[in-house]
Amino acid sequence: CVPRFSIGISGEGRTLWTTKISDNPYIDEDEPEAFVTGLHHACEPIGSEIGLEFMRFLLANYGSDPVATNLVNNYELYFCPVVNPDGYEYNRITNPNGGGMWRKNRRDNGDGSHGIDLNRNYSYFWGYDNSGSSGDGFDETYRGLSPASEPEVAALQNFNSQHDFAIIVNYHSYGQYFLHPW
Repeated sequence: CVPRFSIGISGEGRTLWTTKISDNPYIDEDEPEAFVTGLHHACEPIGSEIGLEFMRFLLANYGSDPVATNLVNNYELYFCPVVNPDGYEYNRITNPNGGGMWRKNRRDNGDGSHGIDLNRNYSYFWGYDNSGSSGDGFDETYRGLSPASEPEVAALQNFNSQHDFAIIVNYHSYGQYFLHPW
């Protein structure tokens, strides 16, 4: 496992920590790459925990469990468990006993509203219509003023462009869905 490294900084200056798990973590091998993220939405902390638990499973069971051993030996696995550290910190401060329901990041939109839904800020088909995202800053699914306007999304897109991921899994906790791009 490579010690955590930064792939970018959030709007409020928090680090987007990432790590790599592989049998040769300091070498770029010719193996399929996977990227696991969590907490695009600050009110879904279980998404972060799922990624962390997956990391714990791989590290604790490498060499004894055939699934863990196969994954570590034959893949380069990257993890960014907290994509939205600003929204998460806002929930932690405003609801220290848990249950914070703030979803978006904490950008001041300049119109009295705060936050961009990071999950809807990616460049691909950004602003395609208003049924999957909103152009209204007060809406929970506000996509922002432009594609990848948010530093968190820009960092993830940049990291993605530096790799050839066979799969990217974004853990959420709303509903019992397995969403795929097309």
